[in-house]
Amino acid sequence: MSSVNSNFGMESLSVAMMKRQSDNQGQIALAMVQSAAQTAQSTSSLAAPQQTQSVTPVVEGSKGANINTYA
Repeated sequence: MSSVNSNFGMESLSVAMMKRQSDNQGQIALAMVQSAAQTAQSTSSLAAPQQTQSVTPVVEGSKGANINTYA
């Protein structure tokens, strides 16, 4: 086996191992991002206040007529 073939084999193995490591790190990073997104979704759904519709009272006539004096 010549040195060229030997070097090519070692370089090919090195590239294959680096690709596998990179793929594994990418999968781990993706899993972490998905987990964080799920946690954020569940936290925001638990912490979100109930949406209520606020009704603005309609003032008719003079403003003094709307004061409750019997309270």
